[in-house]
Amino acid sequence: MADETDFLDLYGKLRLQPDCSLADFKQAYRRNVSQWHPDRRTRGPRADALAARRLQRLMAQYSAAMEFHKRHGRLPGAAAPKVVVEPGTNIVPFVPRVVPVEKTEPEVVVEASQAPIARNRAPTGGRRAVWVGVLGVVAISVWMFVPDPDRVDPSIEGIPAVKAEVAAPAIEVGALALGMKDDEVAALEGEPTLRGADRWEYGPSWVRFEGGSVVDWYSSPLRTLHVRSAHAPR
Repeated sequence: MADETDFLDLYGKLRLQPDCSLADFKQAYRRNVSQWHPDRRTRGPRADALAARRLQRLMAQYSAAMEFHKRHGRLPGAAAPKVVVEPGTNIVPFVPRVVPVEKTEPEVVVEASQAPIARNRAPTGGRRAVWVGVLGVVAISVWMFVPDPDRVDPSIEGIPAVKAEVAAPAIEVGALALGMKDDEVAALEGEPTLRGADRWEYGPSWVRFEGGSVVDWYSSPLRTLHVRSAHAPR
C-alpha cells in the first residue's frame, strides 16, 4: 500500500474513526501539522529531519483523503450516505422505452409486360453513372485484349487472329514499307502517340525501327496504319 493511501495510519495519527465528520477531520489534521512542524521543534538536526518526513507523509495522506471525499462525497472507510425518501414521495420506476421498428414496403417486381413503361422513365443519376462505368470497362477490355505480336503469338496460344471487317482504303501517298526512314513514316502516319527510341506507337498499333529504318510493324483494327497487311512481311 502506498504511503499516501494508508488511511488506517492516517486515522491513527489523527485519533479519529472513519465515520467522523469532515470538520473534525480537518481540525485534527491542523493540530497534527502544528505538532510536527519543524519551526516548533528544536531538538536537533536528526529530530527535525524525522519530523519533516512525518509531516510530508501526513500532508500526502490528507490530500489523498480529501480527493477521495471530493469524488465519493465521504471520507475513506466511511459508510456511503443513505438516501432518505420523505413520506408521500412518489417513486416512479424506470421503464425502458420501446421504439417500434418501421416496416419497409415490399419490393415491387416489374413483370415483362410492364417493361416498356419503365423504359419511358428518365434514368436516375446513379443509373447513368453505372452505364458510363460499364462502357468504360468494355472499352478498356477491347483495348487490352487486342492481340499484340510482341506479347502473344496467336498460333501458339490458340487465339484467333483479329481481322478488320472492312479493308483500309487505298492511300494515295503510299504505304508503309520495310526500310523506310523515320521522317518518311512521320510524313505518312503523322506524329505518334508515344515516340520511343526504336518504337513508335499509334494507339494499339506500332512501328519498330533499327538504325533509323523500319524493320517491323503491327496495324490494329482499332487504329489502322497505312499498310497493305497488318504485319510486316517476314
